[in-house]
Amino acid sequence: AVVDGVEGTQKEIDAMVAEAKERIEKAEKVDDVEKIRVEFLGKKGRLTDVLKTLGKLPKEARPLVGAAINTAKAEVEALIAEAKTAQKAASFAAEMAADELDVTMPGLPFRAHFGHTHPLTSTIEKAVDVFLALGYELVDGADVSPEVEDEYYCFEALNCPEDHPARDMQDTFYIDEPPRVTEEGREFRKVLRTHTSSVQIRHMENNKPPYAIIAPGRVFRRDSTDATHSMFFHQVEILHLGKDLTLGDLKATVTHFLQKMFGKDIKVRFRGSFFPFTEPSMEVDVYFRGKWLEVLGCGMVDPRVLEKAGIDPDEFQGFAAGFGIERFAMVIHQIPDIREFYVNDYRFLRQFNESIW
Repeated sequence: AVVDGVEGTQKEIDAMVAEAKERIEKAEKVDDVEKIRVEFLGKKGRLTDVLKTLGKLPKEARPLVGAAINTAKAEVEALIAEAKTAQKAASFAAEMAADELDVTMPGLPFRAHFGHTHPLTSTIEKAVDVFLALGYELVDGADVSPEVEDEYYCFEALNCPEDHPARDMQDTFYIDEPPRVTEEGREFRKVLRTHTSSVQIRHMENNKPPYAIIAPGRVFRRDSTDATHSMFFHQVEILHLGKDLTLGDLKATVTHFLQKMFGKDIKVRFRGSFFPFTEPSMEVDVYFRGKWLEVLGCGMVDPRVLEKAGIDPDEFQGFAAGFGIERFAMVIHQIPDIREFYVNDYRFLRQFNESIW
């Protein structure tokens, strides 16, 4: 009778295992396998229920039936674990296949509306790079290159007397705030700088030569806006101070710079001129696309400018040069109207999505 009871229970257990195996093999999802696990191995599962009946069996049958149930549970657990692993792997493979990137497919077509450097910015960067390669130091930033200046740095220190036309209210933007008063009682009003030469004065006051600097920046003048004039534009100025610098050094530096900007075969012409802060002074032309074009001004720093900055002109000499970025960009790109740079017309700017350099 004990043997019959054990055999009957074993058959019941074998049938459960076979059923569980068949259903696990047909299950398509991990969730389906989990439901099978709960049905057979959960707290109220079918194999668990058989285990709870051990107390009703004869004492000598209990070890045999208990061992059979434990073996069955272990077999079903192994089948479930194997099925879950296989289904998770299949699911991951399906996701990878769906996200697969075919690197042999053609790339996206070029889009002209991708961002790119503004033509004025690229011109400034090119000019700065030329002088950095010559060992010049970039002087930039609000602390050393302020756009709101006072008359001293913008005019007085640059050898521009009080009656100079540039200091007239009709030519310069003055700031409506109290002037700076010196110990001698002189007043210097605030202005929007008319050139970046003021940066040179500040640098000379705070640094002892020798040095060579380049100072790009935005400047402001009370000009009526037309095709060639704007009330604000961009300038780049250089200053090189040292011992035994000559006009030949200035001409060589300017010529090298213009060759880098316009091409090594560019023709350069120097003409005598006048600037209050340089002596001698020159204006420089290039022969570009069939005609002579004025592109910059330069000269040897006037000894009085050096003295005002606290530098002994008998010990140090130097040269300075300055040019308008808009002018260079207009010449290089053959742009007839300066206003095109500022209106942000996409039809105009899209032409410059590749550098000319």
